Amino acid sequence: MSRALVAFFAAFVVLAFAAGSARADASETGALFDDAVKALHEGRAGDAIASFETLADQGVVDAAASYDRGLAYAMRVRIGAEVPGDLGRAAHGFEEARDLSADPGLTDEASAALGIVRGEIARRRLRAGDPVEVDPGRTLGRTLAGLLPEPVWSALGVGLSLALGAGLFARWLGVRPRTRIAGGVVASVAAPALAVAVGMTFAARHDRWTLREAVVVASGARPNDARGIALPGATPLPEGARVEIVEPRGASTRVRFGTTDAWVSSSTLRELARIE
Repeated sequence: MSRALVAFFAAFVVLAFAAGSARADASETGALFDDAVKALHEGRAGDAIASFETLADQGVVDAAASYDRGLAYAMRVRIGAEVPGDLGRAAHGFEEARDLSADPGLTDEASAALGIVRGEIARRRLRAGDPVEVDPGRTLGRTLAGLLPEPVWSALGVGLSLALGAGLFARWLGVRPRTRIAGGVVASVAAPALAVAVGMTFAARHDRWTLREAVVVASGARPNDARGIALPGATPLPEGARVEIVEPRGASTRVRFGTTDAWVSSSTLRELARIE
């Protein structure tokens, strides 16, 4: 494991212990959460993983728990007890924490940890002669829709529609020439901006209702066609990659990763939890 990763986890395990203990007091699963965080703080990665996975099995959806679970998997890699897929599961925990958290500090920590883990995955792939791309990023439309929360896009749409109405009113019914000119300018700016806001609102709502994503938690996920036959020349999806779930079908799941649209074994994926 890289020196940067060692330094990172030496610093952040203590922070995870402090944050986790504060949260455990208010939870019915507080005892289990306390045990998991204590094990993490003491360097007992296996025990911490077992406790955090039990919390996940019980349906606990919590940004701090996901973040600490990611730390536990990464710690097991750091101490030399790595199990295949640990880096992918660490990436899953950090991705989930980043998605679930409303705390900017925790979001930044999860993003930094995710970058370090994916950097390690990329270095390993480089040494093996595989493509190093682990995160191709989201499409432009989804990136724009994700810049602001859905309620903000909706509020912008309402405000811009009012501005458009006022501009048209001034443009057609204004008494003074300057008023009509100003109204025309306002309407010409508000109209395209309103179209963007409405489009982004629908895109954000679509993602909230239908989008399902997962992280590859195996050393590689082999792309297949719908019959389960390996695609010729296709490179396995990298460990730790975030993919969009297109269609689950029992033991196989159709996913989208960048420009790749293929079927992979469902056992190589772990779906990201979401707050409905």
